[in-house]
Amino acid sequence: MFLLIVFAAIHVFEFEGNNEKICGEESNKTIKAEKTLALAGRRIVLDPGHGGNDIGASGQNGTLEKQVTLETANKIKTTLEQAGAEVLMTRDDDEYVELEERGELAAENQADLFVSIHYDAFETNDVEGMTSYYYHNRDKKLAECIHQYIFIEDIHARNRGVSYGDYYVLRENKVPAVLLELGYISNAEDEARINSAAFQEKVATGIVDGIKAFFDR
Repeated sequence: MFLLIVFAAIHVFEFEGNNEKICGEESNKTIKAEKTLALAGRRIVLDPGHGGNDIGASGQNGTLEKQVTLETANKIKTTLEQAGAEVLMTRDDDEYVELEERGELAAENQADLFVSIHYDAFETNDVEGMTSYYYHNRDKKLAECIHQYIFIEDIHARNRGVSYGDYYVLRENKVPAVLLELGYISNAEDEARINSAAFQEKVATGIVDGIKAFFDR
């Protein structure tokens, strides 16, 4: 995701500390207790970024974006399936899939949502935090819902907000789509957090609860 790093760092709207409920007033506990199979009948495409000879970003301690995106996507997949959703993966191993093929998978299978998972990088190691991106106005509320519920999970990461992002898998997608940059691999603190199973599980829970809240608006 390095091509648009400067754009993202400059233009992202940061709202650290903003606890406004953008996507409803229900508590996380309510969603978990009352909507166990809230996503039954929903078909969701998960897109672990990069893969194969495209490693994506890399960290100071050797973390490769293509590996942690797949690890995280697998945790999200499990949580989505527990909520009753049918999940399609653009890749389920270390292979490269063309960007157009990723979007086509969602369109051909008439998916309800497309969620692309990434970890960011910057030319200096002091930039940190998580950003959620949308391209079409129709998808802004989806990005806001997911972002809100990720931070309900208290992931101890900097909140860089929700922002417009001109990414191919968003721009050319025929179904509602978001791209999540879940941390900066180039930042040592973020890199350590990214590799934590506990962090990935919290992110998975937040994403799924955000999707539930989006559909329940």
